[in-house]
Amino acid sequence: MTKQTLVFKYHKKFLSVLILCLGLTFLSCEKEDEHITENSDDLEISPITYDRNAELKRDFAHALGKALKESVPLREFLKNEALKMFNGDYDVLYHKVKNQSLSDGTSFRNLLLKHYPSEARLKAIEIEIPLLTIFIPKLPNDTYSAETWDTANVIPEIALKMNTTNHVPVINTNGEEYVLPDYAIPAFPVLVIKENERVVTRSNGQELKKGETEIARQEDLVFTFLDEVFNGTKINALKSKRENTNFDPKVIKAYNIYNTADGWQRDYIYYDLTHANTKNQFNYDFQEHITTFSMNGDAEAAFTKIGDQTGDPTLNLANQFSIGRPKIPTAWTGGYFEFEVKTLINATNGVGSEISTFFSAKPEDLFIAEYTERKTGSIIRLFFYEIKSLKTKTMDINLPIFNWDLNEYASSIKIEIEEVDLTEKKVITDERSVKFATNFSIDGGFLKKIGLKFGASREITQKQTIQKSFTQGNDQLGSVIINFADDIIIRENSGTYITREYSTGLFKIGVEPIRVQGN
Repeated sequence: MTKQTLVFKYHKKFLSVLILCLGLTFLSCEKEDEHITENSDDLEISPITYDRNAELKRDFAHALGKALKESVPLREFLKNEALKMFNGDYDVLYHKVKNQSLSDGTSFRNLLLKHYPSEARLKAIEIEIPLLTIFIPKLPNDTYSAETWDTANVIPEIALKMNTTNHVPVINTNGEEYVLPDYAIPAFPVLVIKENERVVTRSNGQELKKGETEIARQEDLVFTFLDEVFNGTKINALKSKRENTNFDPKVIKAYNIYNTADGWQRDYIYYDLTHANTKNQFNYDFQEHITTFSMNGDAEAAFTKIGDQTGDPTLNLANQFSIGRPKIPTAWTGGYFEFEVKTLINATNGVGSEISTFFSAKPEDLFIAEYTERKTGSIIRLFFYEIKSLKTKTMDINLPIFNWDLNEYASSIKIEIEEVDLTEKKVITDERSVKFATNFSIDGGFLKKIGLKFGASREITQKQTIQKSFTQGNDQLGSVIINFADDIIIRENSGTYITREYSTGLFKIGVEPIRVQGN
């Protein structure tokens, strides 16, 4: 059975809550904390078509649910593994842990096998969905999380992250199936079966790149991190190294030098050039960094853009049971957002390159919500909110890019950002015209930049192409152009220095030279 359209049924209690409170009928909740009468009718919503991928996950979820119900050691095991945050989120990669023993001596895989019709079916999901992951969401109002899961007494339900819809099939502890609409966040313990966005696989015969970490090995596959920034043993908070009012003295001096005089702030930062000293060599004390990131434009549109793919996290600050307004898909079945930053750099030798790096963000790092909290009543502990307003928020990060030497690189770079949903990449070509500085020569045995800006010699303009990666299915947020000549600090206001921001319709970033640690 590769495809089958199923109509799931809600729990009777859950059904009554949804009917009364979510506007799915003509009734509404007029009084908070009012006891809700059960309704025994079954509810049909958005029939879901199961493809092969979803069918395999569904089998796994049913087996896992039965195993969780019978085994406290399994519940303890999954909680402890999730708390390790091996990839910076509460994920348990199945292939990483499947052969590990529980506290009672049973292996995780053998316990699952007891509830599978055949080992061949379990092997099918192991082969066809190698990134199979069990995720423990952090639900609002301390309802449930990996930290608070009482494994001795609480058996969670099992949800499926679908590749074709944001609606979420759920299997309860009795093996019954129902569907949560895409705007609903559960207020009960639940695990999620999904595929890992922070891990990639490669052929067993391929050597690891320098600095790469092997997570697991399964027959002909090796598991590694999408980027080492997701390695849980190395993750830092990626906070900016400076506060807005506490810039590096050299950056402030560059602003003061060229605030009223013609010239480039980066000329002083990278070459120590002033009107009195127009000849010097490059120093490596500074490196370009992305220092801030925020979504741009309408907050709800921005959140919908990066949250409309299945697997994206929910906005935990404001559950989207929004009444009387368009409902924003929450996609609570994931954890943090993952963003890929691709910097396209043209080189003087004609060989351009793409520098790819990543950062992650909790929804509450990027959005501030004001909302009215409501409660359905005493039958079931289910909460929802009416959102009064949703605003974007700027996140401080500290993402290094490169040392900007004009003798090696063009005077402008292009930065593209996308929100990561998939990890399979394709290569396409990016072509643009770029300018290169020619005012460099050997002086006193050192290669020095001669003159401010482009010097007495003219810059040269070339049309160059760069092979860049593209991931179909990711949310492309756009690109910005950063020029070496751009002011870093654009003005000073009562001791506070305001920096330049670069924006598209969907995001804004700050890009600044930051002193390399130790220099």
